[in-house]
Formats: sequence, structure tokens, C-alpha cells
Amino acid sequence: MKLTGSQIRYLLTIKKLNDSKHVIKSVDVANELNYSRASVHKMLVTLKEMNIIQQKYYGYIYLTSYGSRTATDCQKKYDKVKETLMPVIKIKDDYNLGVCGIVEMM
Repeated sequence: MKLTGSQIRYLLTIKKLNDSKHVIKSVDVANELNYSRASVHKMLVTLKEMNIIQQKYYGYIYLTSYGSRTATDCQKKYDKVKETLMPVIKIKDDYNLGVCGIVEMM
């Protein structure tokens, strides 16, 4: 299944939060990305429909096994693209979505 750059960004954010915290909620994702809770909710519904995440009781978010494998694959590609671009592009604000867009095309 092909993910969009935006979906990859959400997925990598959820993976990062999952790695640093035992449980996460949609508000954690919204705060990390500086997005509205409504936007995050909409994307989480999409990711649930894609079987990438599960949202449990009290709204806790977990990666499914498929989501975890996908996140690991996307993270490897993201790191490779970022490593390649770092010497060329001076980091301005947040270019993560652009890198995720490149990963989307891989």
C-alpha cells in the first residue's frame, strides 16, 4: 500500500512518540506536529482504516504489526534521504514533510 508524504510524516511521528513513551494519545501527535486536534483525528481515522494503527480504550494509539514494519521501512528511507540532503540543504524551519514526500516516491 502506497502512503502519501503526509501519512508518512504522521507514521514517523507516531513511531517516535511510541519509542519515547509507553502510551500516546492523539493530543501527543497534535502537539508534536503542531497540528490541530481535528486534523490529527482525521488522519488517525485514515491510518486505522489502513490497518497501520489501533486506537484502544481511552484513545491510546498503538502501531499494528503491519504499521510497525511500515514505519521501520519508512524510517530507513527517510534517514537515507535526509542524510543525502543534509549537506546540500541548509535546514530551514521544518523540511520533514518534504523529505517524507521524497520517501513517498520511493
